[in-house]
Amino acid sequence: MNIYEDELLEKKLEEFTDLLGHLLLDLLLVSLKKMAKENQVFCDFADSKLSAQMDVKPF
Repeated sequence: MNIYEDELLEKKLEEFTDLLGHLLLDLLLVSLKKMAKENQVFCDFADSKLSAQMDVKPF
């Protein structure tokens, strides 16, 4: 039996590569969402630090 001539195997490999592609896209999406959330937290922290420095008046 030649594995390249087996239609069932070809369909399974095609399905496997589709699922793997979806997994990689999901991982990328989760990573981007986490980066965006942490970037927002960092921006909020930087803004509050800047406003605190602006409130301090030099003698």
